[in-house]
Amino acid sequence: GAMGSTAEQKTKAKVLLEEGSFLGYEDKLRQRLKLGKDDRPSVSLWSVLKSMVGKDMTRMTLPVSFNEPTSLLQRVAEDLEYADLLNQAASFEDSTLRLLYVAIFTVSSYASTVKRVAKPFNPLLGETFEYSRPDKSYRFFTEQVSHHPPISATWTESPKWDFFGESFVDSKFNGRSFDFKHLGLWYLTIRPDSNGKEELYTYKKPNNQVVGILLGNPQVDNYGDVKIVNHNTGDYCMIHFKARGWRSSSAYEVKGEVYNAKGGKEWIFGGRWNESVSAKKVLKPNSLEEMQVDELKHSVTHTSSGGPKYDGTRFNVWHVNERPEFPFNLTKFAVTLNAPQPHLLPWLPPTDTRLRPDQRAMEEGRYDEAATEKHRVEERQRSVRKKREEKNITYQQRWFKKEIHPVTKCDYWKFNGEYWKQRRDHKLADEGDIF
Repeated sequence: GAMGSTAEQKTKAKVLLEEGSFLGYEDKLRQRLKLGKDDRPSVSLWSVLKSMVGKDMTRMTLPVSFNEPTSLLQRVAEDLEYADLLNQAASFEDSTLRLLYVAIFTVSSYASTVKRVAKPFNPLLGETFEYSRPDKSYRFFTEQVSHHPPISATWTESPKWDFFGESFVDSKFNGRSFDFKHLGLWYLTIRPDSNGKEELYTYKKPNNQVVGILLGNPQVDNYGDVKIVNHNTGDYCMIHFKARGWRSSSAYEVKGEVYNAKGGKEWIFGGRWNESVSAKKVLKPNSLEEMQVDELKHSVTHTSSGGPKYDGTRFNVWHVNERPEFPFNLTKFAVTLNAPQPHLLPWLPPTDTRLRPDQRAMEEGRYDEAATEKHRVEERQRSVRKKREEKNITYQQRWFKKEIHPVTKCDYWKFNGEYWKQRRDHKLADEGDIF
């Protein structure tokens, strides 16, 4: 795996370096927030929620004390916390094993949602966020391409894989829970170490819910079935997120099966999306295998078993990172996202989330200022939109263009590839003053 890399992987690595993707990321990752604890003023939740039953959450103006100091753009970047699983996927010769690791990568992104019941900031139209990790060799970029409905287009590149798609979430409050449906299609390309032929995978995310609001004990749940398809080989995977229900014993449960193109079951996996996921090779597909999946869920292993096993014994694929106590229940990874790193600030366009004043005030515990600034930037956005409508001007996205994807034949947001080059050449200074 790590020893040799294919020509395609080398080409990609070269582009990332030549376009200066890691310039400004010399500072160490942020370890903590300025704020010692989350001491937001408490709001009577019920008085605020009564007026909102049946409404679309993105159109609600909630008091800032409902927010956490991250934006939906940064929430998309949190999908990358366990990106090492994609590098591992690329190292396998067996395409069904690659799919197993891709599948568990998609599951891993939900671990960070545990206890994250505050609302991320809704990005302004044209807001952008970049996040590069020289230590992990990837660069992430996203732009808010639509305000109603809110859609973030996103594009991550790395030598062995790319990850892109649109975060398009439909949200409702039904009087008891907040419900979120994910309408966007997600794409992953893997450039395997062995044969170098790029593979395309697609999937849709499961539903999310915040339950227990009225009981004063809000919990995040993810439920529903997810299908991942490898468009090059025909392999596919089914993932089942079990709804939490009344018994907390079934909370966080996930299981799945990986099939080859002929529909033969190759791997089964199971575990809890807040903790760990193990897998095993299917040797003789029969009803016993199904029982073994249940056994996978309950025997969580913390020992790494030295990689996948083909003999039908269980091996651990993913384990959650530790979660120190942080304000707003952020993860260690989330804490790094909004950091105003001194070397980085000069490289950023004025549209980057790190420069957004209401969110920064919130992060630093200046709540009154956060509320005033949030009101100001939202009003400003409204008046700009009104002017556009009066002059009959169609809004133009800056870094993404809607196209038809050659493989899926679906609409998707294609990155125009300009952002990193312009950034390298210091040409971003006058890109949209939205804050």
